[in-house]
Amino acid sequence: MRLIIRALVLGAALAGSGLASAEAVQSPHTQAAANQPAANQWAGATSSRIPGTMAEGEANRHTVLDFYDAFFNKHDLSAADRYVAQDCKQHTPGLADGRRALQDAYAEIFQRHPDSKAEVVRSIAQGDLVVLHVHRIPAPGDRGEAVVEIFRVADDRVVEHWSVSQPVPASSPDGMF
Repeated sequence: MRLIIRALVLGAALAGSGLASAEAVQSPHTQAAANQPAANQWAGATSSRIPGTMAEGEANRHTVLDFYDAFFNKHDLSAADRYVAQDCKQHTPGLADGRRALQDAYAEIFQRHPDSKAEVVRSIAQGDLVVLHVHRIPAPGDRGEAVVEIFRVADDRVVEHWSVSQPVPASSPDGMF
């Protein structure tokens, strides 16, 4: 899992930095994908606006960071009203679609874990996509979880969300961040 998270973060960083480009050396897999018609090449992709402008990505990154701090660190459930689309699509198991479902789920979580915090270790943005690498700590003294969150933003609101997480192991907690 750690390798998958690192690959996700590195890939997003390379794509956002301009180091990964169409001129880069392609693997046989990417060459085959490049030869496919556009509809098949991005099958399953919900965003066709890749990569977008740097300014758009940076604005979306700030939107997500503002939401994340208000919602997950200050436990301000009303932050979702400002930053999350009413019909936000959730791709995270256990979370239902929609802003209200997000607020309801986290009202219960914040009640059980009133001291929970989420430290954003890195953030990467490209067009309408924002990726966060987060150290989520449910209570003081807990090692917490390493989390990768992916958000799609449209019109200054989160419209789609994915996340993967794993417990921080006792043996190498700093190596995850």
